[in-house]
Amino acid sequence: NSYTITATANPSDGGTVSGAGNYNYGASCTLTATAATGYTFTNWTENGNVVSSDANYTFTVEDNRSLVANFTAITYTITVSANPSNSGTTSGGGTYNHGQSCTVIATSADGYTFMNWTENGTVVSTDANYTFVVTSNRSLVANFEEQQPDTYNINVSPNPNIGGTVTGGGNYNAGQQCTVTATANTGYTFINWTENGEVVTTNASYTFIVEGN
Repeated sequence: NSYTITATANPSDGGTVSGAGNYNYGASCTLTATAATGYTFTNWTENGNVVSSDANYTFTVEDNRSLVANFTAITYTITVSANPSNSGTTSGGGTYNHGQSCTVIATSADGYTFMNWTENGTVVSTDANYTFVVTSNRSLVANFEEQQPDTYNINVSPNPNIGGTVTGGGNYNAGQQCTVTATANTGYTFINWTENGEVVTTNASYTFIVEGN
């Protein structure tokens, strides 16, 4: 008698199978399962029951048989972290199957700017949203740089020069508070502070938030 041996792969893209066909009773049949890239061979099953864990399964033909070669996708771990740790947050890490698409996202904290993604010290992307195909375990670091605030100059001078002294001028970061103080010399009295000829205050001690030169 002649019998039919069928073999299929599960999942279909997990690998290939060979050796199926028609065999006479008592003949030896060898089915071979070859895993595709990103998969490993798991076992041969028949009607849901495991019949062999060998990729090359040899048996004596005594009946029609329908065998399934089961493959398992290889999984990889993607880890993400921020440098320095308080400079921002990262997301997208986790476990992925071989060939899956992964997007890791870097979000900067207040006062920081995203610079790049590095792996083992080598820059792999300058995009905060970095997308790649997973083919191995990866450990990615999102690097952030602290923002340097804008610096402005506050220039103060007396009028006339012999009328008194002024203090508080200098360089300030944007958003800083500045207090300039005018002290009249003997024989003079303080009148006001002006900027570009416009009176800004009549207080000898003038406090304001720095937003420009």
